[in-house]
Amino acid sequence: MKNIKLIYAFSIALMLFAFSCNDDDFVVYGTETKQQIADPFLQIKTPVIAFQAGTPSYTMEFNVVNGLKKITSVEVYKIFTDATTGNQSNEALLASYPVGDGLTVITDDLTYADLKAGLTINGGPLPDSELDLPIGSGWVFRFIGRRDAGDLELPGTINVGVLSRFAGLYKVIEAAYYRIGVLTNGGPWVGETRFIGSVDATTFSHNDFWGPFAWGGHAFTFTLNEADNTIIVPVDGGIYSGNRALSCSTEPEQFTNVPCVGSDILIPDNVNGKHIIKLTYGYYTDGSGPREFYEVLEKI
Repeated sequence: MKNIKLIYAFSIALMLFAFSCNDDDFVVYGTETKQQIADPFLQIKTPVIAFQAGTPSYTMEFNVVNGLKKITSVEVYKIFTDATTGNQSNEALLASYPVGDGLTVITDDLTYADLKAGLTINGGPLPDSELDLPIGSGWVFRFIGRRDAGDLELPGTINVGVLSRFAGLYKVIEAAYYRIGVLTNGGPWVGETRFIGSVDATTFSHNDFWGPFAWGGHAFTFTLNEADNTIIVPVDGGIYSGNRALSCSTEPEQFTNVPCVGSDILIPDNVNGKHIIKLTYGYYTDGSGPREFYEVLEKI
């Protein structure tokens, strides 16, 4: 599982080229023509890792650039915070990686067993099933460089956040947009992708698009009741246009062209993870009428 690529014999000049002139603290100027790095440092490639129950493993990547204060290995330590109680676990060693001269590239695939091993919280170990981890919980990694002359704390962190298994990228497999009763905007936007985020255990965000319209940097939210897989679309966070939001839970009579019956539901796929979300939502413009949106999303 440990896939560590060690790359040696990189010239010091090439490494310095990647950094700005403001990084003089890392450079020692000697009588020789070349420059040398004094302190080893990290280049974090995966600063944030999204943890979702059912994912077999998660890739962690970082580079170590060694220096005159030469380290022989990097130890990664982990600590877990429970979103429900706010409690933190003890700190435990995740893994140790050998480091060579110059640049060392480290890639590792981490499982839930790796992440939970050695940690205790709320009076016991982390749950046996990753499905029982509270949404919003997470791990933070820190790094220690080992050397004979004294260990070094290496600046940099990696955060592993627990997302709902229903969050992530979805593909639009069915869609419709009716403007004042007329199918419009060139037809449905089938085949496009949408990102569904998890705000907490029951609240999800529909990001960057309102139906077929780009809405970059904005989102509306909906709530999910996992007991019966029903969805309520309050359209919190603003509407794309119009005077008020429309939803099947508030004004179902306004949806005459897209369905309320059979929509606003989650169809979970506990085998392959290809969950289906069906949403009906819209807005109303005074003086003209309703705009109706319908989407069927399949998790990629």
